[in-house]
Amino acid sequence: MNMKLSTRLTLGFSLIVFVTVVLIYITANIGVGRQYEEHLKLQQKKTADTIATGLSQQYNFSTGKWNIDYIHGYGMYALNEGYIVKVYDNSGNVVWDAENHDMTLCHKIMDNIITKMKEKRPEIKGSFYKYDYDLVNNDTKVGVAKISYYSPYSMNEIDFKFLDALNKLLLVLGVGAVVVAGISGYFLAKYISNPIEKVTDTTRKISEGNYNIEMKNNIKTKELLELKNAVNQMAYNLKNQEMLRKRLVTDVAHELRTPLTNVMSHIELMADGIWEASPERLEICSSELGRISEIIKNLEKLQQIENENMDLCCENVYLIDLIEQCNKAFESKMKEKDISCTVEGESTIACVDISKFTQVLHNLLSNSIKYTENGGKIIWEVYEKGNNKVITITDTGIGIDENDIPFIFERFYRTDISRQRKTGGSGIGLTIVKSIVKAHNGKIEVESKKGKGSKFTITL
Repeated sequence: MNMKLSTRLTLGFSLIVFVTVVLIYITANIGVGRQYEEHLKLQQKKTADTIATGLSQQYNFSTGKWNIDYIHGYGMYALNEGYIVKVYDNSGNVVWDAENHDMTLCHKIMDNIITKMKEKRPEIKGSFYKYDYDLVNNDTKVGVAKISYYSPYSMNEIDFKFLDALNKLLLVLGVGAVVVAGISGYFLAKYISNPIEKVTDTTRKISEGNYNIEMKNNIKTKELLELKNAVNQMAYNLKNQEMLRKRLVTDVAHELRTPLTNVMSHIELMADGIWEASPERLEICSSELGRISEIIKNLEKLQQIENENMDLCCENVYLIDLIEQCNKAFESKMKEKDISCTVEGESTIACVDISKFTQVLHNLLSNSIKYTENGGKIIWEVYEKGNNKVITITDTGIGIDENDIPFIFERFYRTDISRQRKTGGSGIGLTIVKSIVKAHNGKIEVESKKGKGSKFTITL
């Protein structure tokens, strides 16, 4: 059966507390019971010792006689407490015997104690045992007392009431603890489950396409706060991806529509005989179809580059050498715009796929040249930082708007659509760069300000 998280947490918390209380109750009951039993055993022995000491004081050395009246009173008091006393002198003669004095009362008290103990404590299997005590007065033995009492221990009504009250108290405390735990568990469960329910509701709305939603609960639990932030970040990313998807469809549709429209209009006019099918007009159609072919090639290239199983053929190479070769390839373009390009840094060796990493350098330099005005500067820098190899390329170009920076590595994203179309950009260059760098277990970052230029940093 499916239960709400708050219900499960409440029941689980209550069950844990209930089991704990039961264990504490059993442990406390056994522990207190054993301690009390030991106390009763010790108390019985002390009482019997006290009776023997009291009886020994009732012998008068001057008369050679016992104080029978006192012994009688003492013996009856002991009898009512469950001690059956029999006193002998040194000759073995009976001085006083509780059973001879009132046998009916003795048996009644004994039967009463035995019955109660068998009913309340059958496990101890006790019985009345007789113990001998020497009666000593002024360091002289004056007789013997035989004292019988229930062993290993006996309990009176007060003792039974005390233990019953203790058990009831522990039971009440246990029930109270479970009730308090249930209430506390309920509120704790609500505290934990409410944010999770909010997350569930938010993710459901996100799955329905509402990417503008955001959780704003004041959550103080670290894990729940991280969960909330993760959901908000997911919504933000999906919102951006949806925006990029729509923009991609628009851009691709525009890129395909323009050449297709041109080709169709030319063919229709030539087919209707309005235009002559001259080599020049056919060349225009071929050029437009070439643009379409180029878009398809770029898509195929992007699919290949973004394949997670990108095969790399890595070897050690001086990064500065790769950069110098890249600069030579673009030397004529930089000369056309009077752009100076310098390389600074150390002779750092890195293990890379030369072909694919050269493509990274070409794309970055091509972008810098494309967006740097005439007479600008481009600076490469290579250095080591700990175990990392770092390459930076800095230009004095037009820069990137801060709102565009989070998206520049997305496929077909363009910071300036009209300029990109003018310069012939496809919008996948930086996507390819990021994919190749990532395949090398590296990362690429960008710093830029509109009108101030850009700086790309690759860390391997």
